Amino acid sequence: MHNSKSNMLCNDTVHTFPHGVFFCPHETKGDACMEMSVRDYKRAIADGKIDNWSPKDIEQWLHSDVGGIVGQDAACRAAAMIVYNHFERRPSVSLFAGPTGCGKTEIWRALRREYSADNVHIIDASTLTAEGWRGSNKISSIFRSIRPDRRGRCILVLDEFDKVLEPQYGAQGTNYSDLIQNQLLRLCDHDTLFFGAGDDSNSALSVDCAGVSVVMLGAFARLQERKSHAKKHIGFGSAPAGDIQAEEITVDDLISYGMRAELAGRINRIVCMDSLTIQDLVRIGKDEADHLSLLLDRPVDIAPDALIMLARIALHKGLGARWMKSKIGTMIDDMIYDDPDAPRYVFEYEPPDADKRRQEEFSID
Repeated sequence: MHNSKSNMLCNDTVHTFPHGVFFCPHETKGDACMEMSVRDYKRAIADGKIDNWSPKDIEQWLHSDVGGIVGQDAACRAAAMIVYNHFERRPSVSLFAGPTGCGKTEIWRALRREYSADNVHIIDASTLTAEGWRGSNKISSIFRSIRPDRRGRCILVLDEFDKVLEPQYGAQGTNYSDLIQNQLLRLCDHDTLFFGAGDDSNSALSVDCAGVSVVMLGAFARLQERKSHAKKHIGFGSAPAGDIQAEEITVDDLISYGMRAELAGRINRIVCMDSLTIQDLVRIGKDEADHLSLLLDRPVDIAPDALIMLARIALHKGLGARWMKSKIGTMIDDMIYDDPDAPRYVFEYEPPDADKRRQEEFSID
């Protein structure tokens, strides 16, 4: 990792962070000092006062126990390059496509934890409404919610972006999807955006987006199904619902899906993600059990057969990592309900016919 630059503040107190050494300027000591330093440290990273991680450092951090990302090496590498280039003042427009539960959003949640919510903003794009129309989630409201000094230097992550591309017609035949895409064009051009005062007592706002990076996330399920269907018709077999291998998505595919050609042409990088493997899901389940052990301050053990069973269900039903984690949490909650003071929680796998087997084994002829 890189050390801090020589123009850091003072050296009364020294805190070591992943990016390097940060010299604390505060007179406060102890936990309060550390909390203030974390805040200033993250701000210093964003302002270029501390050397940024190398792309390889960022990828390794994502795969570490702290980052918590399992698998998806290509996507983590792409995200690392996007973040590195962004803080080197080379903003970009990128798109990540992959099935539900494959880790698209989780990668950017992890990066938001590290680089702070002031620098990485995750927005539910499925609720975006066009400027001038009814609705609270507009591009203007997104920028108004961002700290003024970070508006022009942030990473905007538009989750569920594929929903934006689906036609949404109003009573007068207006396609709201086209309106939103028109307004996104200038953002993706890194142009200056101007927003009027409107009827909500907000003052007029202008945002120079020259330093704003945009990341679009989406499952693009209909597009993937269409490409898989075409592949099957030329002789390839079908796969289980959750076992989706990433088909390469091109700019032409995005245009046929409903993206305006002008917007598609502004995308610098398209990242296609596979569904997680059985091995990935088993590791995610094991990591979740370890996390619960720390929270509960007692061992939480899930038998390997049980983890494999859960992973197979998650894979074949296309439920993904979120279901895996929530299912394990629910199982442990049931155990805590039965015995909140147990010194250890153990979950074993029993096949569906276990009771029948026991009855046959102990039956008297």
